[in-house]
Amino acid sequence: MDVNMRKLILLIPILFLVGSCSKDDITIDPDNLLLGTWIFDKFDDSSYSFYRSNSFIENHCYKFNSNGTLTERKNSGWCGTSPISYADYSGTWSAKSDKEIEINVGYWGGTMTYKLNILKVDNDSLKVIIEYQD
Repeated sequence: MDVNMRKLILLIPILFLVGSCSKDDITIDPDNLLLGTWIFDKFDDSSYSFYRSNSFIENHCYKFNSNGTLTERKNSGWCGTSPISYADYSGTWSAKSDKEIEINVGYWGGTMTYKLNILKVDNDSLKVIIEYQD
């Protein structure tokens, strides 16, 4: 076996290990599919659809943590016309039932409480109706 062949044989396992450690792997908790980061995708009728991600982008996003805390990225001011500036707001979430989540989170004007009525949640997508409270 020549030297180049030996190098190739040694290099293949290393490349395999590096390729399998992708930072794009998303951790999913099968016991609570809500946990993780969700990016707003679209509004359809009265429901909001989100897709799972590893990190926030410049869009409406949620990160639900297992300890009941969350971060919501949303509009950082009262004006909702483009270009929109986003900010991250800390808050808490609690499950009122399998299909109802109560959110208490900051926003540009103080704090707010609202409900997420879950229509669907799976490994890749979250579909909710947001019910704002007075």
